[in-house]
Amino acid sequence: MNKKDFVDWKSNPITKQVFKEIRSNIEGLKEELASTAGIDARADGVKVGAIAALQDVLETEYVGDSDGN
Repeated sequence: MNKKDFVDWKSNPITKQVFKEIRSNIEGLKEELASTAGIDARADGVKVGAIAALQDVLETEYVGDSDGN
C-alpha cells in the first residue's frame, strides 16, 4: 500500500460511513458510562477499552509503504 492508496481509502464514501458509525458507537459508549459508571467496574472497563480501540481506528495514519519505503 502506498500513501495514495491510503488517502483514497480514507476518502472513500464507504470508509467515511464506517468512521461515522464508529464515532456514533463511541458517543453511545460514553453516554452509557456517564449514566452507569460505578455500578459494574468490569463492564466499565470493557466500555473504556472499546472506546480506546475505536479511537485508535479513527486515528489510523499512513506510516509508509508495506515494502518499507
